Amino acid sequence: ETDMKEVAHVSVSSINTNPESIIQLLQNKTEASGAHYYRITSFHIDNQSHATAILYK
Repeated sequence: ETDMKEVAHVSVSSINTNPESIIQLLQNKTEASGAHYYRITSFHIDNQSHATAILYK
């Protein structure tokens, strides 16, 4: 069993981007918060792309 602690709920947005760029934004927020992992809870790619995630340590 994994003993991960939930750190934060985050969201990222970008205009006219690709999935890889949204993932990179999530990774940047994860690193900046000191968290080690993230779990994507929503992901939408269109002209205005958006994703939400939960960060864990």
